[in-house]
Amino acid sequence: MSHPEDVSQAVAPDIDLEKRQWLQGKRLQAEGSDEHLIPDSPAEIMADFIRQHSAKGQLVARDLFLQPPYSVDEVELSALLDTLIEGVAGEDIVRAQGAQDDYYYSTQTMTANYADMCVQVVEKDICRAIAQAVRFDCQTYPRPYKVAMLEQSPYGFEPQQIDAALTAMETHPDYADIRPVAASNDVPYLFSERYMSYGKAYGLCEWLEVEQFQNP
Repeated sequence: MSHPEDVSQAVAPDIDLEKRQWLQGKRLQAEGSDEHLIPDSPAEIMADFIRQHSAKGQLVARDLFLQPPYSVDEVELSALLDTLIEGVAGEDIVRAQGAQDDYYYSTQTMTANYADMCVQVVEKDICRAIAQAVRFDCQTYPRPYKVAMLEQSPYGFEPQQIDAALTAMETHPDYADIRPVAASNDVPYLFSERYMSYGKAYGLCEWLEVEQFQNP
């Protein structure tokens, strides 16, 4: 999926103002010819809150609900989020666990892979984010991963951030499978040796950058 937002802003509280009183939310519901106000349950309101953010390409961090203007009690929040994950307000609300916090999103508008990428970027785990992107493309499509893609959504990394991360990954055992490759036009790519050989990666890279334009 594609989102125009930079996920480095994925937990920014860009909130619908009406949701600032989300525990007291109400909705209109028609019954026959009469309309009357009935209260949403807290789980339904929270689920809608999460869905709004997912539609914008944003995760909702658990910690957000503990802070003003929400300031939900810790015990109450834990119980409420557990009911959401159990599917009380719909089976689309999912939890993504990070190293620093838990994050929530709706599968109606966000995939698990995109959510994982958001978590890594929000938590500044750039090396892991790069490795996952490379492994995902090599395993799924399969194809090598163009380094320039890391400057675009959902990452929005600066070139110096990418260079520093790739340098660190060269000597880190967790990323020993991530290798560089370039086409004959010197456009840099990355590939994972878990899923393809250097020869296959180079051949695909050359096709993507050069050969497909020579043989339309």
